[in-house]
Amino acid sequence: MDKELGLHIVRTAFRSTAALEELLPLLQQHCREEEARAYGRAIASSIASVHREITNRVFASLPELQAEVESKLNKYGRVL
Repeated sequence: MDKELGLHIVRTAFRSTAALEELLPLLQQHCREEEARAYGRAIASSIASVHREITNRVFASLPELQAEVESKLNKYGRVL
């Protein structure tokens, strides 16, 4: 895989996990506390899985991309 495709995959993974994170306040507002906590755990598990199975796989094949992405995260708080 080339670096451009790898970066696209990583960006997509980060966008997907950000969308899942955005659900948390909505769930806290409109669900019972116990239900919101259960969804919160499921969302956290899903996010961890996306990063483990997708992002880390890209970084394993393109280690230089990992340093670039981490630099952007440190500087901007997101992957640009």
